[in-house]
Amino acid sequence: MNPKEIREARTALGLTVQEVSNRLGAPYSAVHRWEKGENRPSAKYIAALRDLFDGKQTVGEKSEVDFLKQRIADLEKQLEDQREIINVFKAALETIAKK
Repeated sequence: MNPKEIREARTALGLTVQEVSNRLGAPYSAVHRWEKGENRPSAKYIAALRDLFDGKQTVGEKSEVDFLKQRIADLEKQLEDQREIINVFKAALETIAKK
């Protein structure tokens, strides 16, 4: 598939680059470069693109679910890190207040 075919097929289905990325399990930057002609998809991804664009691949529920699960895990980790930082600041404030 050439860059124009990838872009036209994606837009015809109303998909964003991110949605194609999620459904294929490919990095966003890779899909973007394929459409720009800066890189070519491997045979594996060409087959997956054809399946997606020909309607043979489901909407990628598993890929989207996996993506969302990972995103939730990432956000939970960020929240945990922020709580640790808050606790450090609280401890520092208490130390300063005691002086």
